[in-house]
Amino acid sequence: MQDVVLLTADSVRRDFVDAMPFVSDHEVLTGVTAGHYTRPSLAALQSSRLRASVQSRVVGPTIAEAFSEAGYTTIGLVPTAQADPAFGFDDGFDHYDNYMSGSGNAASNRRSSLREYLGSFDIVRQVYRRVYPMEANMDDLPEDDEVVDEAIERFNDADGPRFLWVHQMESHRPYGTGEDAIPSAIDRKAEASGGRHWFGSSEVTDAERGIITSAYRDALGRVDDRIERVLTEIDSEDPIFAFAADHGDEFGEEEYYYHQGYRRRVPDTVIRVPVVLDGVETTGDRLSLLDIGPTLAAGVGIDAPDAWQGTDLTEAATEEAVTVAPWHEKATVAWQDFERKLIARDADVSMTEGGEEVAVDRTEVSDEVERQLQDLGYADAG
Repeated sequence: MQDVVLLTADSVRRDFVDAMPFVSDHEVLTGVTAGHYTRPSLAALQSSRLRASVQSRVVGPTIAEAFSEAGYTTIGLVPTAQADPAFGFDDGFDHYDNYMSGSGNAASNRRSSLREYLGSFDIVRQVYRRVYPMEANMDDLPEDDEVVDEAIERFNDADGPRFLWVHQMESHRPYGTGEDAIPSAIDRKAEASGGRHWFGSSEVTDAERGIITSAYRDALGRVDDRIERVLTEIDSEDPIFAFAADHGDEFGEEEYYYHQGYRRRVPDTVIRVPVVLDGVETTGDRLSLLDIGPTLAAGVGIDAPDAWQGTDLTEAATEEAVTVAPWHEKATVAWQDFERKLIARDADVSMTEGGEEVAVDRTEVSDEVERQLQDLGYADAG
């Protein structure tokens, strides 16, 4: 059976894929994410079930489990706290690393229910952020070059057939480290933009927006170079290659910047991402990320688990997609047929699957996981 290489990257917008020449040389499909930030989106991708986005955690059977049961050696290297084993991301992998010490040790969350409630008010958030300004920090993560080096080495040392999943983080704000990153003052200003402002304007200037998007495009170029390097340096003659992003980012089109989980926003700039499925004959030019698992399985002759909800694109095209944007006990839900979109904002969301009701809830995590999420700009006053 063929090797399968799934390469994902953080925050890649569909309309910026021209900054990635290697990826753009392939047929690029338009993908719709099942979540609005990393954890629900990648959980749904790996689970091929909308329930994973609703619950913001992996729900088996996973892609890795399906390939492992078919005899594949499965390797996952995903350097982010969002993909911690505490959320089930290591299920089915022979080797999995999200590069966190103490990962997988879920513990009581240090946020109180009172803090969570108070954080639902804009004025409370803004007071909190004046005292504790939010900015993204990638310094505690391994460099993507190191992750790619390890991925190539582990892949080449493994017995075939092999399934490899590597996620790159440099395309996440602030789009690099050191001089490559957005200046912290601009990053904080952009993060606070949009909505009502109780303490003066946080409007990003055109020049500042240019600095942000220039850094973003440069980061996408570096991610693209590593994707090409993986496919060049692994010892696989004809692997199936898939590329996808977990979500995109906003750049002020509707005043807001980046992807901010607590806002539960689902504009196309956030939920439409580039997808490549090279080595598989697919139908149509659009898909839900739920479709990636069934399509990769079909490409190597593996039967997709009955629980999977994605479409096998070797057999049929995707006509509609659903995105669930959960944060704490509420979610925004977007349905689209790629021409029209229906959005229900900040709703109490539950779904029934196999007679079981599943609702949006808050996942408890360890202090170490929460610290790293805060470094990425996710933790806030609620």
